[in-house]
Amino acid sequence: MAKATLVALAEYLADTKLPTTAKAWKGLRQVGEYLSHLRATEPMARNIVRWYLSELKIKLSQSSPNQATWLSLIKRIQNDINYRLIEAEAAVSKHGRQLVKNKQIIFAHCHSSLAENILVTARKLGRKFQVYHTETRPLFQGRITDDHLRQADIISTMVVDGAAAYLVSNHSGDEVEVSWVLLGADSVARDGSVINKIGSFGIALAAYDSKIPVYVASTLFKLDWHRETKIELRSTQEIWPQASEQTKIINYAFDRIPAKYIKGIICEFGIIKPTQAVKLVKTHYPWLTQPISH
Repeated sequence: MAKATLVALAEYLADTKLPTTAKAWKGLRQVGEYLSHLRATEPMARNIVRWYLSELKIKLSQSSPNQATWLSLIKRIQNDINYRLIEAEAAVSKHGRQLVKNKQIIFAHCHSSLAENILVTARKLGRKFQVYHTETRPLFQGRITDDHLRQADIISTMVVDGAAAYLVSNHSGDEVEVSWVLLGADSVARDGSVINKIGSFGIALAAYDSKIPVYVASTLFKLDWHRETKIELRSTQEIWPQASEQTKIINYAFDRIPAKYIKGIICEFGIIKPTQAVKLVKTHYPWLTQPISH
């Protein structure tokens, strides 16, 4: 979604004239606001819009472009941002694979490309480990994880969502001794808590209660500085398409993991404590703290 927002914004800008008035800039910001709020649980999309408009404003203040150079500037900023996103994701994989050791059993939930890349790169280095992961109802994103792990020659076992806490906990089920839990993130809050696929809270709670470390793979481009993230309610049709009209269903898509349950966030700057995220963002991504309307 975030990278699609980057492409959409760049394409829109390419169809506009060079903004030379306050009114023109206001129009660009309004489009950015619209694109960035298409999903409530997507701070990275909003942050990319902030990043793009910030870079655009800086570059325009440093020169006097015409319409032709305006088009090249739009493309150059898009490419620069895309490159830095790829670079940050590669850094997450590099830092995260240090946690993966031989003979470990790692528990994962839902499908996170960052979490998956950590496991795949560790396997490419020759490390032998197992992964247990959920099926992740109602959309079964866990099946994507299963396909990709098998293709990477990683031993993996899928469990139903309801069995997750049983497998992770040392108090309930001890047939599988989980070494650590690896989760992705849709949004990182300023207090260090993380929003991820529904069921993440229960898994993290079970792990915390059994003193099993929980790590979250996420770039800090997902930090929700302005507290705009909302827990998304999705269509009830995803759960039961043929349900009676009298059947009441609530389809929560995400939940929140408190910072105290998280051992570390695997980000582009290393494996950090959740409470360190804000300081790093202030230092490295100051534009992220600005409203899109700035």
